[in-house]
Amino acid sequence: MVLISMPVGPRPVYDSDVEVVESEIPADPIVEKLNLVEKENEDLEGKLKSVEEEKMILELYVADVVDDHKIKMDAMRLKIRRIRKYVLNKEAWYQYVVGSIVTLVAILVAFVFCI
Repeated sequence: MVLISMPVGPRPVYDSDVEVVESEIPADPIVEKLNLVEKENEDLEGKLKSVEEEKMILELYVADVVDDHKIKMDAMRLKIRRIRKYVLNKEAWYQYVVGSIVTLVAILVAFVFCI
């Protein structure tokens, strides 16, 4: 014996069988503009972050250059001080020699006049 099933009338309709399609509600132009502005704002924030990073890198570079310049200036000042000290010592040596010669000549002149 073979059992055959055949529908005998209209098939009942269930909620799961029905596909609900919502019609698109036109968006308000103000909401669309707001979304565009928010998107643009996010893009600008990203650009701002990249510009700030570049600025920090440049500030660090400038600080390094200024420090190097200060170090070089300090080295030059030290060299100038050494040169001045050397020049003063040279002048003092010449003054000592000239003073000694003048004193020796004065003693000889005094000795010659006394005789």
